[in-house]
Amino acid sequence: MKTLRPRPVPLSALELTPEEGFVLSRIDGRLSTRDLVALTGLDERRVEQIVEKLAGAGAVVLEAAEPSGYLADSGSNPELPGTSDEGDVTSLADFAAALGMDPSSFAASHPEPAREAPVRPERIETQSGAMPVAAELEEVREEEPPGEEEAIPGDVDAEETPSRDADERTYRALYEQKWHKLTTDERVAAAKTASGADLLALCFDAEARVVGAVLENASHGLEHARLVAAHHHTSVGLEILSRRQDVLRDVMVERRLLRNPQAGDIVLGRVMGPKRVMQTYKVAIDREVPELTRVKARGMLRQKFQTSTPEERADLVLRTEGRCLILMTGCTFDAKTTQILCGRPFNSVLFIQNLAKWPATPPGLLAHLFKQPFVRKSAPLKKLLLQHPNLPGDVKRQI
Repeated sequence: MKTLRPRPVPLSALELTPEEGFVLSRIDGRLSTRDLVALTGLDERRVEQIVEKLAGAGAVVLEAAEPSGYLADSGSNPELPGTSDEGDVTSLADFAAALGMDPSSFAASHPEPAREAPVRPERIETQSGAMPVAAELEEVREEEPPGEEEAIPGDVDAEETPSRDADERTYRALYEQKWHKLTTDERVAAAKTASGADLLALCFDAEARVVGAVLENASHGLEHARLVAAHHHTSVGLEILSRRQDVLRDVMVERRLLRNPQAGDIVLGRVMGPKRVMQTYKVAIDREVPELTRVKARGMLRQKFQTSTPEERADLVLRTEGRCLILMTGCTFDAKTTQILCGRPFNSVLFIQNLAKWPATPPGLLAHLFKQPFVRKSAPLKKLLLQHPNLPGDVKRQI
């Protein structure tokens, strides 16, 4: 491979084409023809022809085959330091000697050659014979005691895990194989004394007597109550479960009872009774709850709304931006609730629209909404408030 370097020659003395002048302008130091091909983007044969013409004109000096200055080519030349063909690495002293400097001022230590990564064997020898490495690792992993997952208090979504679903399918299969063929009295007697997987399997029984026996078992816990709440389909069995107030405090048991379409009025009353107005509203609009349960929850919501404190009613209306008023058919605001709402400024379009569309909005609250600067700047909101039958006449006359 040829190397070349420029010579100080006046360009006016050279008769070059634009292409040759371009190649000459790229030569700003010692380069090889390969470097020149990379710089110009021309074909290698064409570059060699131009270089020969430039050398004949005296614009460049051609030299013998020498390295191009790249590190990859430095190992092939024993005169320059670098990496040799055998992979040896030169020291700083060799670089200093090549540059004409005193090598004694540099450390003569060679860098430690890179170590190759050990090759992982496909098979290893064990006491039981040769076996694949992957199998050995799996065997060691199985011997380690599995750690218990940290439960998140109040996490309802934790019930919908694949592992839990797989366990429930296992318990149901055990019930079908072992307990389903027995008589009801035999299953009741077994539910009072069983434990472990057998007791969990009996939670899938369709008889309310068996469910009562499971709940009377001394070893039963929240896991058994959760299975009964989700998979039992008789109102009597669910009513037996709802008698246990300690069980109803569990969020997952409560959630599964509400999702169970067989939960009757007694069960819903025990579940929804301790709830406040805001929690009842969330159940009434929950799409995962059956429609019949939501209808019953809306009736309970209206009853609680009428008997709750003014602060709770105002808080529900404010936090839902008035969306709860759609479910409040036949309900009204008392004077205290109206006073609380009138003491706040409003700039929410949705909140004002919901109050303007609710037939029972008090006149004082409508007058307060009409005075808001946000409403005065919005013609559609003013028109909507003017159409309400409870808007005071003096407000209309001021327009």
